[in-house]
Amino acid sequence: MRRGRKRKRAGKPTCLPPADASSPSIESLNDDVLEEILVRLPSIASLARAACACARLRAIASSWAFLRRFRALHPSLLGHFATDADDESVIPTFHPARAQFDGCSDAAVRGGDFFLTRVDANAGWRVQDCRHGRLLFANESDFLVYDPLSRRGVSIRRPSWYPSSHFTHCLLAGYGGDGCPGSFRVVSVEHNGERAARGAVYSSCTSAWRRGRWDYDRVINPKRPSEYSYFPGMQAAGRIYWKHRDTTKLQVFDAGPMRFSYVHLPEGVHPRSKYAVGEAEDGGCCLVVLADAPHGTVFKVWRLRTGKGSWPWAWTWELERRLPACEVIGKVQYPPIRHVCAVVAGVVLICFQNHAGPHRHIAFWLSNMQVEATFRSTGWAYPFLMPWRHSSPLLLPSAKF
Repeated sequence: MRRGRKRKRAGKPTCLPPADASSPSIESLNDDVLEEILVRLPSIASLARAACACARLRAIASSWAFLRRFRALHPSLLGHFATDADDESVIPTFHPARAQFDGCSDAAVRGGDFFLTRVDANAGWRVQDCRHGRLLFANESDFLVYDPLSRRGVSIRRPSWYPSSHFTHCLLAGYGGDGCPGSFRVVSVEHNGERAARGAVYSSCTSAWRRGRWDYDRVINPKRPSEYSYFPGMQAAGRIYWKHRDTTKLQVFDAGPMRFSYVHLPEGVHPRSKYAVGEAEDGGCCLVVLADAPHGTVFKVWRLRTGKGSWPWAWTWELERRLPACEVIGKVQYPPIRHVCAVVAGVVLICFQNHAGPHRHIAFWLSNMQVEATFRSTGWAYPFLMPWRHSSPLLLPSAKF
């Protein structure tokens, strides 16, 4: 019997083949340096491929702290849900943004329920908000938080309030952490009259509501010029903001301590300015306003500086940058911009006036002014960004290999 040669036992696998003695190997880099390398990858698909290289890279890429940072630096706009102005009870229509889809985002749209076929069209649902990969619907008695990627919904009983009040309903991220990843909060604020409001916050971690008391001292309810309508809520960093028809103050509701307060508008911004409050790329609160300038119209970006422990009325706005509007709308003569609709994770949504049909909408990034989506709609539009809890099972901390 022919004896074969003994195989040399393979050593411990490494992330990369041995490098030259003159160049440092990946084993010589600490985790902080590797994290800085991974966070600069262009997409979640690239991150998933890098995480498969070895257990060390996978451990870094799958930590919740790293994923939160990567998500803030690499948001992915999948499209917009738009409503019908003539009938808000109609299920909203999804308009995909095809500008820069990577393989992961494209697969998410194809595999999800973006036609909302599992949402009962006869239940009287009206869309209220769209955040963190979920839609918030409300009817007279219930809320529905629906995830079109997982095709799952959570029905929540609405808190009992006075039927004559006006309501603002918003969807916030949960407190997260290893104990409750992927959680969410529903905020329901009741406005009564000119100077009375109270809030309630539902947490998916506890499946329970926390209810606040009526506040009569620090409330300026968000009345529009019409006596019978209210401005919608705008959110950033766990707080809800409202405009008012004739004051330079923004009403603020902090969902953490459930406290009402107000903050003054930046210099040069008045109640009828075309602006929106939202979240910048890093999650901080910003205000984007369309303003006239000597050399053309510009978007001014203001950042809210809150400080530590200071009260909201002591907060200040700092002008961060000016962005020429022509970089977004070009040199072509378009109809006047109607208003700035929303600012979500660094995506600015604007719409143009059109008295003969649906309004033209444009979505662009604050970071580079790159147009990401264009569509038409007669009603409200809600940006839908890639929720990273669905990005890749390889990156989940609980994944087994």
